[in-house]
Amino acid sequence: MTSPSTTALVYALAAFAMAVGASASTAAPTDAASVPVVTVVRVTKPWYAPRSTIAGRMRDTIEQYAQLPGLAFKAYSFERHSGDYGGLYYWHDTAAAKAWFNDAWFERVKRERGVEGRVQMFDAPLSIDNTPGGTRAEPDSSTVATLVLIATPAGVGRGRIEGEFVQAAPAYRAVPGLLRKHFLVADGGARFGGLYLWRDDASARAWFNAVWHERVRATYGAAAAIEWFDLPILLPTRDAANLPAAAAMMVMP
Repeated sequence: MTSPSTTALVYALAAFAMAVGASASTAAPTDAASVPVVTVVRVTKPWYAPRSTIAGRMRDTIEQYAQLPGLAFKAYSFERHSGDYGGLYYWHDTAAAKAWFNDAWFERVKRERGVEGRVQMFDAPLSIDNTPGGTRAEPDSSTVATLVLIATPAGVGRGRIEGEFVQAAPAYRAVPGLLRKHFLVADGGARFGGLYLWRDDASARAWFNAVWHERVRATYGAAAAIEWFDLPILLPTRDAANLPAAAAMMVMP
């Protein structure tokens, strides 16, 4: 379970950031084109195909994705509510993501899968990895992910959002079971949140408890939207050139 002291520390930093965010500095790149991005990919799972079969086919693509230009990390995924399969990608920059998810990609998915592939793209100006040396490859993983999005309060700009990210990041080092967090800006700043990778389901549920939900509503005036993913495979890049700058990706030494 998450300790009360850890939870209180994160909340205290978040409150502090809200108070001073307008003047807080950020570690994010100033050039929008150089900001790392997260993409969430979903493809409708055929009703007749068991997860184990799809996961096996996912593993057949590991070598392709391990050195894909610009791809720093991929977590192969199944979205729990719908059963959709796909992946959670962390890219060096927007150009790398768009180069992969081009017209040919969408056409290929439609041709081979018989359904449209859906891609969401989020700016990820700051990320943390709590595994010393970085999250390891796991071809048979039981980790989970949560995608959290919250409506940005009126009058709060992107600079203030990113300032809050910087202020809050150190506290997330102490959250039990949290492997990685990518701080996200969505819809041009209309929403913000994070993509969290957890060691197990219990760690995630201990964090996203009733107190957390009430705190979000009280602080931001709106409920958080949370989506849950099971991650059968974790795949960090094998090419160091794909990694974002150290200022954007903080890895536990």
